[in-house]
Amino acid sequence: MKGYNIKKFGCGGCLIFFLVIVLFSGCMNFFFGDSDKNTKESDNKSSVLNKKENDKKASKEDKDNKKDKDNKKEKENDKKEYEEDKKDKEESDKEKYKIGTTDKIPVTLSKTIDGDTAKFNIEGKDEKFRFLLIDTPETKHPKFGKQLFGQEAADRTSELLRNAKKIEVEYDVGQKKDKYNRHLVYVYVDGKMLNNILVKEGLAKVAYVYPPNTRYLKELEESQEFAKKEKLGIWSIGSAFEDTNYEETNTENNNLQSNQNQATTTPNTEQNNQTINTPTTPERFNNCKALRSVYPNGVPKGHPAYSLNLDRDNDGMACEK
Repeated sequence: MKGYNIKKFGCGGCLIFFLVIVLFSGCMNFFFGDSDKNTKESDNKSSVLNKKENDKKASKEDKDNKKDKDNKKEKENDKKEYEEDKKDKEESDKEKYKIGTTDKIPVTLSKTIDGDTAKFNIEGKDEKFRFLLIDTPETKHPKFGKQLFGQEAADRTSELLRNAKKIEVEYDVGQKKDKYNRHLVYVYVDGKMLNNILVKEGLAKVAYVYPPNTRYLKELEESQEFAKKEKLGIWSIGSAFEDTNYEETNTENNNLQSNQNQATTTPNTEQNNQTINTPTTPERFNNCKALRSVYPNGVPKGHPAYSLNLDRDNDGMACEK
């Protein structure tokens, strides 16, 4: 084929050829240039959106993490404050209840023993407590066994303590414990003094008055006068239970002295030998069941039937109920 001869057209042909090329380039840019531009703009917008989304997500995670840290820190602070408050309260309680003042210390009942003695739990320990300024008849007297109104006094004390919603004790300004290591206190059941209730009902008498532990002596003596006047409990028999015990003790001592004199005069008689030997003959029981078959209420320390292995709580009474 013959090629086109540009020279044939001269300068005009060159100009036309140049215009065609320019026109063609312009069309190409028109159709494809905008497309590239749109693509780039779309890519840019997508990139910006993704960045914003990621930033938003990262910001949320940071906030959640910060919130978790704040919650954890807040819980730790709350726990720390709780422990500090608890410690402050314990120290405050210790300072609040001072022995020798009229402060009433809360306790819980561990065990009732008799009319004027009980076991309370104080500051996590079980301790024996003896009620100040009073004395009730015994339920387990080492010589006379159960005394008149002894069981009634024990039952009344047990009833008041077991039914009380709140039990408190109060020390006096003097001696805090006796020789048996028992706390010496005034006992309160729901705000009322148990010591005074027993005296007023004739189930206890004013006794063991050792100054300066005499804070409520006048009040107790007034209650005792009331019980005497009304002839209640121990006062209904004409005299306090100690008076009866004194007479029985004297009678027993006189009988023992008489027997000893007879033994000295006629040492070979069978009757006198029995009189001398019986009190010192030890009684042995292998267990509490056997002992209670003879002594239903148990026996105190010093009794011929008493044995340390039968006194498991070491309270001076073997096999008590």
